[in-house]
Amino acid sequence: LKILGKASSINVRKVLWTCSELQLPFEREDWGAGFKDPNDAEFLALNPNGLVPVLKDGDFVLWESNSIIRYLASRYGGERLYPSEPVARAKI
Repeated sequence: LKILGKASSINVRKVLWTCSELQLPFEREDWGAGFKDPNDAEFLALNPNGLVPVLKDGDFVLWESNSIIRYLASRYGGERLYPSEPVARAKI
C-alpha cells in the first residue's frame, strides 16, 4: 500500500489511523502544501480533484478518505471497523 499525502492533513490521518488499526504496512509519500504539488500532472493523473489522500494498492488507485477507509476495512478484514451487517454498518 502507498498513501500519497502529508501526515498533517486530517483526511490523510484518517487513512493512516485505519491502516494502523488494521495493522497494514504502508509507505507514505508527502504531497500537499510545502511538499510535492498535488496540482502536478503526475498527481492529477491519479486524482483529477488534486486533493490528498490517494491510495495505491498495487495497480488499483482510490481517492477520497472515506472511500479509502471503507475499501481498506472491506478488503483487509476490518469487520470490527466496518461491519457487513447493514444495520450495524449504517450506525458506523
